[in-house]
Amino acid sequence: MERLDGMDPIELEAERAYTARVRERLAALIAQSEALAGSHAEAIRAILADAWDELRVRPTALSPSEMRQLSADVDRFTARRQFANETSARARRMLGEPFFARVDFAEVGAAAPERIVIGLYGVTGEDEEPLVYDWRAPICSLYYDSQPGEASYACPAGVVRGTMTLKRQYRMEEGELKFYVDTHVSIDDGMLLDILSGASSRHMRQIVSTIQAEQNAAIRCEGARVMSVVGGAGSGKTSVAMHRAAYLLYRRRDALAAAQMEILSPGTAFSEYISAVLPELGEENIRARTLQEIVEGVLGRKVEGPVRQLDRLLDEDVALRTRSVENKCGLSFFHLLEREACRFDRFGPAFADVTFEGGALVRAEELRALYARELALLTPAQRLERMGASLESRFADWEAELCRRSERELSARYSGRALANACRMAAAQQMQSARAQLRAMLRPDAADLLAPALAELPKALRDAFRDNRAAGIVWWEDAVAEAYLLVRLGFAEPDKRIVHLLVDEAQDYSETALHLLHAYHPRAEVTLLGDPLQRTCPGMPPCDPAGWGACFGAPDAPVFNLTRCYRSALPIARLCESLLPDAPGLNPIGREGEPAVVAAYSDALLRDTLARFRAGGQRSIAVLTRTRAQAAALAERLEGVYLLDGDDLAYEVEDNVVACYHLVKGMEFDAVIVVWPDAGRTDDERRRLYTACSRALHAVALLTGAPKA
Repeated sequence: MERLDGMDPIELEAERAYTARVRERLAALIAQSEALAGSHAEAIRAILADAWDELRVRPTALSPSEMRQLSADVDRFTARRQFANETSARARRMLGEPFFARVDFAEVGAAAPERIVIGLYGVTGEDEEPLVYDWRAPICSLYYDSQPGEASYACPAGVVRGTMTLKRQYRMEEGELKFYVDTHVSIDDGMLLDILSGASSRHMRQIVSTIQAEQNAAIRCEGARVMSVVGGAGSGKTSVAMHRAAYLLYRRRDALAAAQMEILSPGTAFSEYISAVLPELGEENIRARTLQEIVEGVLGRKVEGPVRQLDRLLDEDVALRTRSVENKCGLSFFHLLEREACRFDRFGPAFADVTFEGGALVRAEELRALYARELALLTPAQRLERMGASLESRFADWEAELCRRSERELSARYSGRALANACRMAAAQQMQSARAQLRAMLRPDAADLLAPALAELPKALRDAFRDNRAAGIVWWEDAVAEAYLLVRLGFAEPDKRIVHLLVDEAQDYSETALHLLHAYHPRAEVTLLGDPLQRTCPGMPPCDPAGWGACFGAPDAPVFNLTRCYRSALPIARLCESLLPDAPGLNPIGREGEPAVVAAYSDALLRDTLARFRAGGQRSIAVLTRTRAQAAALAERLEGVYLLDGDDLAYEVEDNVVACYHLVKGMEFDAVIVVWPDAGRTDDERRRLYTACSRALHAVALLTGAPKA
């Protein structure tokens, strides 16, 4: 149905004619690109066929230099074919929506305004005139940030000033222009509501046509090595991160590649959820990792992990474990770690005499002098490695002397090669204890490095660390600290390939974890995203995003606050606000929906609510609860659901998900049923409920008093 209010019919026809022109150009680009891709593929086949014919007749027909040239030719045509295929794919994506906005802008001194039509990618005509501008182009920031009147935008040449005479949005359906809206303030809320009211999918969507001014400022931020984006649930933080990645790849195409970017995500499910955004924006996907993967890579072993940590902390009898988190996840504990790292850097491990046959083979004073003076310019790990290599040559001399001594004792029993082998084995066995003493000092493990930093913590925590170590257990908060010390002191190699790091759900990271990321990615610019209200781990102290930059050596890092909620309908937003009455509220986009349900749990009500949501056309539905054990118990009582509990993510959007709330952080669903056992109404518990309920787009039910698994 066409929307004609406020539109000039003649202008509408002109806009439709322009739409047809752009679509015609897109169709020509598709045909041209596919023809080029085909010709390049044929060229590759011809090159390889010719080479094969020569090699089949005479295997040595091609010299090494000719083989290198052959490989270079194939690579060149392969790159051309890939570029043609990418051009065709981009044009096909734009056929359904050739562009979404337009601004008319006259630079100071210009005779007439220039029409700037904005779309997902740039499109030029046959004469190279710009038909559509890429949304990331500097001039397109006018659409997101300005209103008609005096306006300006920043570009590499400086600030361009002028007058915006028109700001227009378009609504397309299958490539046909249905209507346009001229707006004088911001992106039209009616059109935004129309887009947001659609159903969710298994993957996050790109939002280039609805980016708001506050989001655009964060996406296009230049010059800040570290920046934070803070906002409540549904404020678009992750969308900002993904669009910022696309923007940076566009702006720094000659200096930045997708392989040099990385997003740190809460878990595998979230990584899968965001995996389609960058390809939809025409960029290669960046690697998604978890902090657990980094920590385990540094330590070289499996550790508990944050999901398992939270499961244990949400059990009933966890007083000691909660104290461990309280003591090891704040800034004061990081200062203890840093003090120990500085002490180790200066003095090294606790050197002692290396004894042999009742005497000192190497004195502690000599070891301390080697470490502190002769190798002072190296990292602690490098110093210990050099010391080991240097002392090994001396040990070899001593071992040779022992070997000669053993020869006199063993010559009566062995001769020839057998005697030489027996002497070497006897000497090595005699030196084994001395070598073990030296190795224990020069090759400290992660627990050796952490133990001294725990000296000021309560005895119960020191005892627990000792007992865990004996049992081969590493608590998550200890694993992060150990990994930090290994990287900080040079015992683990940092990742210098990454030059831009995106950290999602930053509120879940302790100060030690953030410092670990800084040490592990020493070359990286950093974008941090988070919501302090969603810090739900028991024992974690409150977090202040203003301090995140300092963890990366940038105490003055800018913080962008997102203040509007784009995810949830008003009834859901009201429920979330009631759960956190003292928290600063978001300004939700004003779309109504069905009333939120708050009721006492029963199996029958859960099944009825699930059936009602299904019958009402809600495609993606999540049943969320407090722990993984409770989620598993619920999944057994329901039909047609998928238990999200690990790395198996083979579900479709029609598969209703059952999960604990912290496995779906950052994700959204059409409808959410929160099944919550009685667990008190502490601030922590309210934040957990808020996190679970805020996953909903259109409908929510909160069923309390559920039995514990």
